[in-house]
Amino acid sequence: MNSNKITIIYDNHTPENTALKSSWGFACVIEGFEKTILFDTGTSGPILMHNFKVLGFDLDQIDVVVISHGDWDHLGGLWTFLDANSDLEVYLPASLSRHLKDEVVAVGATCISVAENFVSICSGVVLSGEMQGPRNEQSILLQGADESIILTGCAHPGIVEITRRFAKEEKHYFIMGGFHLKDSATQEIESIVEELKKLGVTRAAPTHCSGARSEKIFASIFGTNSRSLCPGSVVHF
Repeated sequence: MNSNKITIIYDNHTPENTALKSSWGFACVIEGFEKTILFDTGTSGPILMHNFKVLGFDLDQIDVVVISHGDWDHLGGLWTFLDANSDLEVYLPASLSRHLKDEVVAVGATCISVAENFVSICSGVVLSGEMQGPRNEQSILLQGADESIILTGCAHPGIVEITRRFAKEEKHYFIMGGFHLKDSATQEIESIVEELKKLGVTRAAPTHCSGARSEKIFASIFGTNSRSLCPGSVVHF
């Protein structure tokens, strides 16, 4: 089994590796569990495939695709990816259209519709179920002995609400992904951070739609326990 790690494949922040491309959207690969998971697929299929190649991934090693929600900056690269590897499971929020789900099946993938209940993908990897919000959305919990990671696409239902859904035990949580705070005021973001700390969040890596103001505030409060992410970033846990 590989070491547990998350590699950012697609993000709108400028990559340190100039061979990688950035574009609005989000995608990452989760390794080290029984199944290797692609979480979201960014906006552009060609950019997604380009970054996969530069980072040295074998597309056939992906066992599962999870789509957080139906916005194109998380769903857009799915069809290009499935053209290259359709022998896998695709977990989609139940509210997405039947037509879209039928297209996933038509290319040979297994489509799993996720309703409001928790869903276990494999040991240590749990989906939140579809949560209600301005956009219905699902997130991922990666369970560890002392620290667990909560991974979000855009956190449309609210990053506090998502964290609260998962944070059932007294342990440390590392939240990362899009927090959708790009239009939020400083006082609101600071209040959100305080709520997250009460829920056991000790590390954070806001990216994508989190916004520069939010990223700066998280960094000022969490200090060395806050990370910046971009295409090519690797998080070990």
